[in-house]
Amino acid sequence: MPRDSPHLHRGCRWQSKRTSCRIAIAGYSGILNLSFRNGLQVALGTGRYDVPEFLVKGDPNFNAAQWNATSTSIQVLRMTYRFNGPMRNGPALGAIVLNQNWRLRSTPLGGETKFRPLSAGITGGYYQHFGEHFYVYPTVAFTYNSVQSGSTSVNGVNYKVAKFSPNGSLHVGWEFAR
Repeated sequence: MPRDSPHLHRGCRWQSKRTSCRIAIAGYSGILNLSFRNGLQVALGTGRYDVPEFLVKGDPNFNAAQWNATSTSIQVLRMTYRFNGPMRNGPALGAIVLNQNWRLRSTPLGGETKFRPLSAGITGGYYQHFGEHFYVYPTVAFTYNSVQSGSTSVNGVNYKVAKFSPNGSLHVGWEFAR
């Protein structure tokens, strides 16, 4: 359907898109995103990834523990406002909630643990289209993090989950309108 079709301009226009990205770290993710004509968008996603070493290296016990972490599952809810609307280049700003299940291993300590951090905060990014449908959407977020269940200790050595932390992601996908 052409972009300037009258069907797209009556009532509440929506578009959906799928995003999947696997870059630089082992893992996968997928997201379903609904963007409304008024600029509001709601996204639900899921995935799994190996946590990069630089993220756990800052822990005070890293030298002793040599942490190796995996987010065995992650669920994402993102609600943002796209300032230029769907299918257009431009910034997006909003709120994000991340629910993760972590497996933290330590070979020197001879053990592992599992815990579930829940994070909520603000997020922003910029949609850059290449052609009408293909886009790249780098995002950053700043979240408040709390451990909801499980233990962050392996054999008495604690891993400290930061109370506040930045994070980022790169979404690559295809937008299509209906």
